[in-house]
Amino acid sequence: MTTAFFPVSQRRGRALSPARERGVALLALVVFLGLVASLFVVRSLSADTLRARLEQRTTEALVRAKEALLAYAVANINRPGGLPCPDWDGDGRSVPPTEYAGGTCVNGFVGRVPWRTLGLAPVADGSGETIWFAMSNLFQDAQPLGTAPFINPDTPAALAIAGQANDLVAVLFAPGAPLQGQIRNDALSRMQSINFLEGSNGTGVPPFLADAPSATFNDRLLAISRQELMAQVQLRVASETARALADYFALYGFLPAAGDFGNVQCVDQGVTAGCQPLAGLLAGRVPANASPGFDYVAGRPQQLLRGNVNSPTDWFQLQRWRENVIYLVSPECVGPPANFCAQGALSVRGPGIAPIDNARFVVLMGGVAVVGQQRATPADRLLLVNYVEGSELLAVQQLVAGAVPAQIVVNRGTVVATR
Repeated sequence: MTTAFFPVSQRRGRALSPARERGVALLALVVFLGLVASLFVVRSLSADTLRARLEQRTTEALVRAKEALLAYAVANINRPGGLPCPDWDGDGRSVPPTEYAGGTCVNGFVGRVPWRTLGLAPVADGSGETIWFAMSNLFQDAQPLGTAPFINPDTPAALAIAGQANDLVAVLFAPGAPLQGQIRNDALSRMQSINFLEGSNGTGVPPFLADAPSATFNDRLLAISRQELMAQVQLRVASETARALADYFALYGFLPAAGDFGNVQCVDQGVTAGCQPLAGLLAGRVPANASPGFDYVAGRPQQLLRGNVNSPTDWFQLQRWRENVIYLVSPECVGPPANFCAQGALSVRGPGIAPIDNARFVVLMGGVAVVGQQRATPADRLLLVNYVEGSELLAVQQLVAGAVPAQIVVNRGTVVATR
C-alpha cells in the first residue's frame, strides 16, 4: 500500500469553500446575538432587582411610619388616640408655633411625618423623600384637654381613599421621585404638598387617590382606620382602668359597686359628683365617687377613677372615656365593708383571648359603635345597648339583675382587662 504525504504548507493554505464560509459567518452571528441577548437579560434583571429593592424600601418606610404614629397615639399622656400635627418645615419635628398654635395645626393637616417627634430615624421612601401623611382634624393633639374634639371610640374620622376605604384617621403617602411639573429644588417649593403628591393627595382634600403608577401618578398610600387606632388605644385604657381598680382593692380591701349606666353624671366630661356606686349593682360604669374617698397622692392610678380636674389622669373624664368602659364586679368582692375576697366568681371566654376564671372584676371596652348603635346625644349614651351587643349584652344584663352568668362570652375583638 502506498501512502501519499502532502506538505504542511499546502494544507494550511487551502481556502474554505463558499458554503463553509457562510456557515462560519452564521455561527459568529449567532454567538454575537447570544452575547447581546445575555447582556440585555442581565441588565433587565438588575433593573428589576433595583426596582424591587426600592419598592421594598418604600413599603418598609410606610409601615415604620404607621407603627410610630400608632405608638404615639397609644402613649399620648393627655389625649390617648391623639396624633401630632404634620411637620411643616421639614425638620422632622411637630412643635409650636411652627406646626401648632391656638389649639390647632396651623398649616393644615397634610405634611411630612414628624420623625424626630416620633422617635424615628429619618423615614424615607425608595426615592429618598420623607414620608408624608394626612390626618383627620378631630384627632389632632393640639387642643386643650377639656375642649372638643374629644378623642375616644366615638370620635368620627373624616378621611377616605377613593374606591377603597373610609373612616380613616390618617393616610400616609410615599411621594416617589418628582413628576413633570413638580419642583423640589428650593425651600419654598419643598413646603408645598403639590410638588410631592398628586391630585387630591396634594391638595389634602379627601377622598385621596391610590391609582396605579403612571407618568402622572406615583404616590404609594397606607391608611390608619379608626377601628385600627382605637383597638390599640383601648388596650391602654383597659389596662389603666384595671390597674386603678386593683390598686383601689389593695388599699381598701373591697371593690366599689358599679355606677348606674343610666346616671347622666357618669357621661360627658362635666362634674361627676353624682357618679357614685349604686349599692348592689354588679355591672355598669366605673363610679367616680366611691367611699372611702380616693388617695390623691400624685401619680396614684386610682385618680383615673375619680376623673378629677388637674390630675395626671384627667383624660379619663375629660376625653369621655368613662362612657366607653363597662365595669363588671363579682358580688363576693363588693364593699364596703372590706372583705379582701381571695377570688371572684367571674369567668370570661371568647375568640382571641385566654380563658379568665375567678376574676374579682372585669373591664370591657365598648369599642367603635356597630351598625344600629347610636351615641350622638347624652340620652344615647345612657343606653347599655349602644355599647355592648350579642352574648356580651346578655351577660351584662344578667349581672345588672344581680345574677352571675356561668361565663361572660365576649365578641371577637372586644378588649378585656382584669386583675
